[in-house]
Amino acid sequence: MKHSISIMLSVVILYAVTAVTPLEAQQKKARKKNTPETTTSEQTSTQVGKPSALDPNRKADPEMIKLDSAQKSARRYTSLEEALKEPENVELLDLHEQNLTSLPPEIGKLVNLHTLSLYDNKLSSLPNEFANLKNLKSVDFGKNEFTEIPVVVTKLKGLKVLYFTSNQITKIPKELFTLTKLSVLDFAGNRLTEIPKDIVKLTNLRLLNLRFNKIDKLPTNMGSMKNLEQIQLNSNPISEAELRRIEGMLKTTDVRFNY
Repeated sequence: MKHSISIMLSVVILYAVTAVTPLEAQQKKARKKNTPETTTSEQTSTQVGKPSALDPNRKADPEMIKLDSAQKSARRYTSLEEALKEPENVELLDLHEQNLTSLPPEIGKLVNLHTLSLYDNKLSSLPNEFANLKNLKSVDFGKNEFTEIPVVVTKLKGLKVLYFTSNQITKIPKELFTLTKLSVLDFAGNRLTEIPKDIVKLTNLRLLNLRFNKIDKLPTNMGSMKNLEQIQLNSNPISEAELRRIEGMLKTTDVRFNY
């Protein structure tokens, strides 16, 4: 499956904007090779479409629409060295497929950055200075080497879109659930065995991708997540009985699961 960078496409298609953005178009051209089935950001976004047909009266998230507009108008930087020459001007930084093993502390100087792609590198940690990116709204850590979610990520309270697709994460820390502005959260292709009940604190969450993990059940309190439009559970060891329970619990959510 061809994989296009997740951030821009998710924001655009989630709210029924069908045009391909400049960033997504350029990255499609750059990414000719196929990636493993566990890398699912593109599939996630293209399946979302407009708010779930189960509840057509759901209103679009105005902050996501604002972010989409900001992404379309922002200059696209593709070099960290280039970005650090004028750090206060950088709003959109695309560092996908650059064989990065670490990020320098200087990345914290990009105080106006709202969109960051680090997809398909070799990162396993982040510098403490990453917490300085207070304006960051959308970040893609997909296809790296994270075994856990860096604590510094949980300090970015303004995040709306967060991808950890195709890493080796085994646990979601409770601190992540303080990111209450999250609208899109993607953990497809990891090693999760359970979802903490505190996930209900993400009251603005609309899309949750858990494909290709080792999850066999969901917390019983997730029925309170009234804004959740879609959850993807494909390729998890969920029994038919548990799936029926989940569908009954999430009555206004599009539950995606293929036996």
